[in-house]
Amino acid sequence: MIIPLWSRLRLAPRIALVIVGGLLAVKAVDKAMPLLIRPPEVMFFDRDWLLDTLQEFHDRSITVPAAERPALLRDLPARQWLDITPLSGPPDFHHTGRKGGFADIHRQIADRLGLAPQDVLLMADDPDDPEYSPRPLVIILPPLPTVIMDVFDDRRVNMLTSDLRIAFRIGLEEWLLVTPKSDGQEAVRMIRNAALPLFAVVLVGLLSVWVARGIVKPLDDLAEAAEKLGRDREPRLVGSFNAPELQAIGNSFNAMQVRLKRFVDDRLQMIAAISHDLRTPLTRLRLFAEYLPDPDQRRQVMSDIAEMEAMVSTTLTFASTQLKDEPRSPSDLAAMLISLCDTAADAGCMVVYEGPDHARLVYRPVAMRRAFANLIDNGCKFGNHVWVRLQETPDAFVITVRDDGPGIPPDQYENAFRPFMRLESSRNRDTGGTGLGLTIAQDIILTHDGDIALSSAPDTNGLLVTVTLPRQG
Repeated sequence: MIIPLWSRLRLAPRIALVIVGGLLAVKAVDKAMPLLIRPPEVMFFDRDWLLDTLQEFHDRSITVPAAERPALLRDLPARQWLDITPLSGPPDFHHTGRKGGFADIHRQIADRLGLAPQDVLLMADDPDDPEYSPRPLVIILPPLPTVIMDVFDDRRVNMLTSDLRIAFRIGLEEWLLVTPKSDGQEAVRMIRNAALPLFAVVLVGLLSVWVARGIVKPLDDLAEAAEKLGRDREPRLVGSFNAPELQAIGNSFNAMQVRLKRFVDDRLQMIAAISHDLRTPLTRLRLFAEYLPDPDQRRQVMSDIAEMEAMVSTTLTFASTQLKDEPRSPSDLAAMLISLCDTAADAGCMVVYEGPDHARLVYRPVAMRRAFANLIDNGCKFGNHVWVRLQETPDAFVITVRDDGPGIPPDQYENAFRPFMRLESSRNRDTGGTGLGLTIAQDIILTHDGDIALSSAPDTNGLLVTVTLPRQG
């Protein structure tokens, strides 16, 4: 869904709005949490009351047998604020050893109960953010009066903790554990504390992906259109984008495609017109050449005329769109390659085919036949032997055409595909050709969404042409 106002915003304001919106959403959820989940209770304990209560727990516990202690402790008035748990051994926590008020009250508890300091264990954490404590908060106040506003600021005097545990020895192996009474909401608050950062990460991630997709999708469309233009020279106009900067890029890219198409079509049309017009004078030259009295001159002139006619025919094939407009149909790729190899062998070239007898593929039969005929003819022109191999993979057919000729230097591979490009002297006019064979083959392979690459033959100095055709072109 495209929001009208959003589609008119530039990218920088969009990113800023997404960041601010994400922060506001996280803050709003943070503020709404106390309405859904009750914040932790805050218990205020007077220091002297706590000392008196602990002494009462101690004195009553040591006067009765261990079996009677739970019933005795259950009826004490302080149970509405504190939980009391008899233990048959030392508690499972260590003394925190905090300084300040908690260190003082630890000594006071030991003195009041008449115990050694090591027989009294006190655990009290120092919460960084009391509001997000999963357990009830406990504040031990010094003797009143005091200023309540200083409770969270001066923690040395006013002892604040979210996990208070006091344990003292009441027998040889018996201890008594005293903790603030739980409100039963610890698990819910822990889930809340874990859900808030997770919600923030997910929200920011989703917003980031949303904005990134709005930027990346147009770029993907541009890349796909550029790939299509590079393969079949047909413009693919990209659609309207929802950002002014991207829309400007899309409009410029569309205009560039149209200009390139017009430029290429004009040049190809000019080449096709020149090549077509050359046929008439070539025909007249052929007629005149037949009346030359010298047989050697006649043979040479006829050979030149035949080469020029081949150049004209090849140029017209390159400039026309007939091969690209041919409809695709299921055909036997292996049978076509075998037929081309037999034809080349009948013409006197040593051609060997390796591969399956049948391989079904959807392609343009005439165009594909022209492409591989050019590759095999090139191998026959520049080498004595040509090897054609067809291999099947799960996703594609791989065809290699290898010859034992002089090959092409690696730095000339790219130039070999350029129209009318003649390479070093080893591949010159003496061998015939127009410099369009590889160009036409590449053009046809690319329109089938395939790939063609040149390399050096592993066993000879010749050229290895590798063609990859996807099964789903």
